[in-house]
Amino acid sequence: MQRHWVMALIVASGLLAQTPPPTPPQEPPATPVQVPAPETKPAQEPPVVPQEEPKAAEPKGFDQLRPTQRKLAYTLYRAALSAHELGFYHSHPRALEVRETLEALVKAKLDIPEKASAALAPVEAYLAKFNTNHGLYDAEGKKLLLESTWKDLQTAARAAAKTGPKGLEPRLAKIKGLLLDAKVDAAAPGWAEPEAPAKGKKAKAVKGPKAPEGFAGQKAITALWVKRAQAWIENTAQEVDVKGEKKSRRLPDPVQTKALNDLLAWLDKDDLDLLRDPGFGWLDARRLNGGATLLSKAADIAASKAPEGPAPELVPLPTFEPVMADSKFGKGEEKRPVLADVKQGPAPANLADQAALFQKLGRSRDYDVK
Repeated sequence: MQRHWVMALIVASGLLAQTPPPTPPQEPPATPVQVPAPETKPAQEPPVVPQEEPKAAEPKGFDQLRPTQRKLAYTLYRAALSAHELGFYHSHPRALEVRETLEALVKAKLDIPEKASAALAPVEAYLAKFNTNHGLYDAEGKKLLLESTWKDLQTAARAAAKTGPKGLEPRLAKIKGLLLDAKVDAAAPGWAEPEAPAKGKKAKAVKGPKAPEGFAGQKAITALWVKRAQAWIENTAQEVDVKGEKKSRRLPDPVQTKALNDLLAWLDKDDLDLLRDPGFGWLDARRLNGGATLLSKAADIAASKAPEGPAPELVPLPTFEPVMADSKFGKGEEKRPVLADVKQGPAPANLADQAALFQKLGRSRDYDVK
């Protein structure tokens, strides 16, 4: 290798000029660059597409329900409002007397001159609290008090009597203590049976509480709407035994049927037994959500299970408008109206309007046809 390299150098020298430039030093042989072997990547797996969880079916709008379902919703709504009205009696035997007397005073507003109307604003505020708390006591059991005076109430009642309704003053006098005196029935009166008198000649029998006036009638209205709801129970496919053979038939849903039957049996109790029942606490539109939860809470009511925790806040709820038609099964020329369909209406503008609507429908046996 060295010889070949010298000969090449001589030949090159003869070809160049006589004074050749200095020969550059020989560069060391280049070290071959080692190219790293390409990394062997594992075969890429196809990207995993995350599977979307099936979304829960959104509840149908009221208009998308079947006519039978709409009728059931309406009759349950009316049953709940009647039960809500019945529930006021549990607060105090005279709770509805207080409400009706104060409402009569407010309705006479146009007959009361401004100088005699000092009590009207406090009365309206008291009624709002009365409806919010479903009676004479707040959530903590403290009695609601009217922020006015007997003199102002008396002045307004006397002014109304000149051109408007008579007899407001004596009606107000009967409930004066409940409205203005914190010591009168400071706690809600109980419905429990009185204790047996001690043995002895001087022992006197203690009189027990009596069912409030109007309670039985309101209970009957509530039962009427529950019975009407039974007619619109959803039919479901069920297996029945026909002459020893299993066959499928569409019959009223057994769960809904049992719920309404249990409610009717519960309402059939003696008035005082019903007022003492822990399940009576469910008779409140705040807890029944305007009838939407009446079926689901029927078991708790019938089992005398008291509701837990404070009642939720009531908000304006949608209304319902029944559509009536003549029955096809009328006798002769007699036409009997029947519930043909139900439409959903707007919610009341405010809680005061809703309270008035609840009271009107809750005390009525009739369909509210507009």
